[in-house]
Amino acid sequence: MLTTVLKEFRDFLQNDLFYVLIIACCIVVGMYFLAALLKLITKKVVLPFTKKTESKFDDEIVEVISSAVYRLVFLSGFYFSTKLFHGNFQLYHSKVGATLLASYPHLDEIVLVAEYIIFVIFILILLSSLFKVITIVFDWYAEKINASENKDLSGSLFPLLKKISKILIAALAVVVILSKFKIDISGFIVSLGVGSLAIALAAQETISNMISGFIVMVDRPFRIGDRIKIGTDLVGDVLEIGIRSTKILDFDRNIIIVPNNDVVKSRIINLSYPSNVTRVLIEVGVAYGSDVDKVKSILMDAAFSHEKTSKEFPPEVAFIRFGESSIDFRLDVKTDIYRDAFMLGSDLREIIYKKFNENNVEIPFPQRVVYVKN
Repeated sequence: MLTTVLKEFRDFLQNDLFYVLIIACCIVVGMYFLAALLKLITKKVVLPFTKKTESKFDDEIVEVISSAVYRLVFLSGFYFSTKLFHGNFQLYHSKVGATLLASYPHLDEIVLVAEYIIFVIFILILLSSLFKVITIVFDWYAEKINASENKDLSGSLFPLLKKISKILIAALAVVVILSKFKIDISGFIVSLGVGSLAIALAAQETISNMISGFIVMVDRPFRIGDRIKIGTDLVGDVLEIGIRSTKILDFDRNIIIVPNNDVVKSRIINLSYPSNVTRVLIEVGVAYGSDVDKVKSILMDAAFSHEKTSKEFPPEVAFIRFGESSIDFRLDVKTDIYRDAFMLGSDLREIIYKKFNENNVEIPFPQRVVYVKN
């Protein structure tokens, strides 16, 4: 039935090229309406279902996939249309294809160029959609961990991963397109390998810092905003975790740039993780003969009197040693905010000193007993 109608339509036109062009346009229009129908189904059926969930992750994924399917289905209409000119898609009498190629010698080259263009667009749409999905996944996970105990990790690791993903997807697109055009890229790959080796040898230190930076971002010994101690002398707040170095703000308000290679090799103490609670230790010695219970009571009262002392972790006092000139005590106080530790220690020492004076508790000077032998 359909074949008969098409044959009569061809006989009516008396022009095979015009006849095939009309059928090709009909295929393109038909695929356009099919793509629009699929998009409408997604909008009216799938999206209302995903919007009921609390997360926007599934909504964004569906929208990206829906947009990609719409474009690919519409593009497939052009692909099927090009097959008409080769006679590979039999919607008409098989002699039409041969007639077209015989009547129009350059038609085959034009159709081949069109097929290559369609293929390139198809690959670009596919890989672009893939990159959008990867970006949505990274953003979703970054938001998830930022909402929990982790801090601004999305300011360091995820931008790097997005860039790497973009480079890999772009490289994949180039390889696929070149293979379609039957271009031998083995020589290019060899040259690239030799060049990469030369660059690696010339920039060993930089590459080492980059690898160390990636290790720091993945292992997460600290996060942006944490107060850390590196080695024995460097203490500060982490401002930025970069690919090559880590920036730390010290107590003098200076930014110290530490190569990531040194960070990985050093001993790191994170003062603000897993919580902001930190300990303040105050050691004090009193004269031999002092009332131990009285000294403990004064130390505990001083700790409880300060507003920055943690309510969750009560202070503790310990008799730690018999010194050469004094009996020594240690006051262990917790504070909920590690940034308050220094001032809390200073205030407690001042309070303890005043209370010792009020209660006649002596803080002795160093003493020596000297025996003179006649």
